[in-house]
Amino acid sequence: MTKGIFSFILGVSAGVALGLLFAPKAGEETREDIKETMDNIKYKVDDLYHRGVIKTSELYEKGREKTSELYEKGKEKTADFLDKRKKKSEEADA
Repeated sequence: MTKGIFSFILGVSAGVALGLLFAPKAGEETREDIKETMDNIKYKVDDLYHRGVIKTSELYEKGREKTSELYEKGKEKTADFLDKRKKKSEEADA
């Protein structure tokens, strides 16, 4: 994900630079264009960040649920195993 964000920012920056070189405008217009472009980049980066936070939270919760399920299954299997061992031990003693 980090590589994708870096590539995105690099691409946008290159586009801005080329746009400024090939479409000369008055200084005020150029500054306004740069400001708008930077605002758009900021919005997109913020959006990517928030989507990443949401996705990370979802994955964390799924992992936590799965860990809990596996823990409970392990407890059940251990209890079953110990019960079987106890029964076999009692049968052997009898």
